[in-house]
Amino acid sequence: MTTITLTGGCVCGAVRYRATGTPEMQGLCHCRNCQRLGGGGHVGFLCFPLEAVIVEGETRETRGPGGSGQPAERHFCPTCCSALFGLSEMMPGKINIYAGSLDDPGQFKPAFAIFTRSRRPWDLLPADIAAYETLPPNVI
Repeated sequence: MTTITLTGGCVCGAVRYRATGTPEMQGLCHCRNCQRLGGGGHVGFLCFPLEAVIVEGETRETRGPGGSGQPAERHFCPTCCSALFGLSEMMPGKINIYAGSLDDPGQFKPAFAIFTRSRRPWDLLPADIAAYETLPPNVI
């Protein structure tokens, strides 16, 4: 993977972020929480070290269990309610940027899908990515 700079933010522009470096992983999460979060079959995410991401603007957070059952935070714009990124106790020091919030979603290159046990039949997976019913040991 190469070093990149990703930018993104919310619909109304009140929150912006910049991530610099190499994403540690890029994937699709099919857990029920992510389906509800994204209003579809999954949420695409890019994982970075927390220190590689600069967020400008205030976010509102919700806390609850992630797909693994471990506590997680999801951050939104308090004005337009766009979902932006998440943090998980299971992955301390990491931030998962939601691919839908990227300025250029074409930079998102998912390599695997997790929690496919909850995948909806109409949400087709790309043929070239690995699929896991839960979390594979090498993801964390």
